[in-house]
Amino acid sequence: MEENTERRNSLRSSPITMTFIALGTVFVLYQFFGSGLTFLLFGGLNERNAQGFRLMTMLSQFLFIFVPTLFFARWQEVGFKEIFKLKAPNLLETLIVIVGTLSLQSIAQIYLYIQESIIPIDKLSPIFETLRKMMERTYSILISAKSPLEFAYVALVVALTPAICEEFLFRGLVQYNLSKATNHKLGFIITGVIFAMYHANPFSFIPLIALGIYFGYLVYKSGSIFLAMLAHFVNNFTAAYSYFKFGREGLVLTSGSMLFMTAFFSMAIFIASIYALEILNQNKTQS
Repeated sequence: MEENTERRNSLRSSPITMTFIALGTVFVLYQFFGSGLTFLLFGGLNERNAQGFRLMTMLSQFLFIFVPTLFFARWQEVGFKEIFKLKAPNLLETLIVIVGTLSLQSIAQIYLYIQESIIPIDKLSPIFETLRKMMERTYSILISAKSPLEFAYVALVVALTPAICEEFLFRGLVQYNLSKATNHKLGFIITGVIFAMYHANPFSFIPLIALGIYFGYLVYKSGSIFLAMLAHFVNNFTAAYSYFKFGREGLVLTSGSMLFMTAFFSMAIFIASIYALEILNQNKTQS
């Protein structure tokens, strides 16, 4: 009993230790046990076993990300409400976040378009091109849907489930501990970088950092994890819906002028959404 108490107190007094133990545990459980069990049951991913892969992906997120996150949160000195910022946002905040997320997603797609134009992966290295094609094939099979009902299932797997499980881990447990170890701003910035690294996608690393930092900013500014969950869901849902409806995830830009105009308006809308959140927060503070 005394040994358990000392261990609990040790983790409480060292938020960095808590963060890395939690991240390491989740990484091993999800990437090795979850993926290993999936491949053991179904073998390689193809169109015939896509439904099984989707089910295992969803179950693995809850079993190997969400449940361990709640377990480690019990070792903290405060309750779940404080760690996970379980505060309901208001309607205006919700609308602003939806608009801000869509504009940031557009900026990320433009960045990827420019990145591909400047550094074509197929000419950089055969290894990188093979890796990218493998990741694209896996992703396309997972999110491809032939009917609205199947798409609803895809959205449940790739949009709603990560929005809950990953946000509880990163914007909840990890951001709480890193903010405690440093400060609130550094906490959500570092969490955003770790979030991008966790996804292990070198081709979308910069956009993932931007999204991760934005999700963390929303929690920091509003005190509500539900806004980060909403932004995460909107980002993943719109990408999946675009693939379902048009057969592609990103924008198709046919000219330099269209690229410039899209980038300009997306940046303007995103900055305006951040400014609106700042004004709302100031009004709350004064009240």
